[in-house]
Amino acid sequence: MITHSLGELDVIFPILSKIYNKNIMKIELIFTEKKIYQKFISNNFYQYISNNFDINFSLNVAYKLKSLQSLDFLKKNIVFMKNIVFLINNFFKGIFLLRKVYSNDYFMHEFTNQLTSTWILYFSPNFFKYERKIIVYMHGHAIHYDAAPSHKKKTKFANKVKALIFHEHSEIYWKKRGFTNLHILGYPKFFKEWFNLVNAYSANIKLNKKFVLIYTRDIHPYYMDKEKYIELLTTSCQIVNSKFKEEIEIIIKPHPRESNDFIIKVLNDSKIKNFKIIQDYNLVFSELCILAISFWTSAILDAMCSGTPAIEYYIEADRFREVEPKGSLYKDIGIISVDNKNDLNIHISNLEQVKNNNDAVLKKISKNSNVNFL
Repeated sequence: MITHSLGELDVIFPILSKIYNKNIMKIELIFTEKKIYQKFISNNFYQYISNNFDINFSLNVAYKLKSLQSLDFLKKNIVFMKNIVFLINNFFKGIFLLRKVYSNDYFMHEFTNQLTSTWILYFSPNFFKYERKIIVYMHGHAIHYDAAPSHKKKTKFANKVKALIFHEHSEIYWKKRGFTNLHILGYPKFFKEWFNLVNAYSANIKLNKKFVLIYTRDIHPYYMDKEKYIELLTTSCQIVNSKFKEEIEIIIKPHPRESNDFIIKVLNDSKIKNFKIIQDYNLVFSELCILAISFWTSAILDAMCSGTPAIEYYIEADRFREVEPKGSLYKDIGIISVDNKNDLNIHISNLEQVKNNNDAVLKKISKNSNVNFL
């Protein structure tokens, strides 16, 4: 079940590349958010992978009921009628999911457990033991390097699932979230089988210019302040254009929840013209670029495992330490991380050193995969 973001597929698909057997497996993706589903349908790479694994997919949206409190009489009646429609919709969607519960062997969803969408797995009659059936995973390749979560709230039903974690350095984080049945998987994007699939797809991509790839992230009250985003994006492009004298293109890979319109406005206001925005899978273009710059995002790992020099360029949001008390964990594990344009300029001047540093980090965090979790 895809309940959180499109980034879930960047974990699920590499895992499937390692375990899929067409003779004994049938896979179905159930999307519970319309926007995520639409992005999936329109993404050529994800469609290519879905066809490769013969995946069925569908949309099954469950709606939250609206509160009637603090509403006047007219609005209360309108909301009440909407809630009736939502209940009818949810009833029939629930029947659809109930059939899936009793006709499939394993269920997977991301670890924060969006109960509006997953409740059927936990509250339907217990005719079989769910702890051997439900598997959860991180909704992206986040690194939790010996770090506890910033909040103490445990995930609902964490004790009833098996949790796939990427590395033993994440165990503290997962245990603090309430998970007890942990399986150390390895980082899926490092799986050799996944590289082979990505290479087969990217072989058909023809590029006429050298390019630099910038991984951005959306404006967020804890992770990215608007004015800092503008500074990061504009100064990145300016330094790239001044550093590489030959004709070069800048490719922007936005965060899945980010608005392309805002990126275009920021760059147009800065009179930067040599850019384009892509939505393809990170690793596809990471293999082809001469440099990757990341605004505190796990996409930097794609560039690193492709052998591309990659630098984290990030100015902490004002409230960042409230949720990440140790600061950037990418910096903490040794990835080169800078917070000003002068340091970015210095490191871009020595990309071989950047690459060597990242190779050492990659060796430290990449482990042999263990996919025997079913």
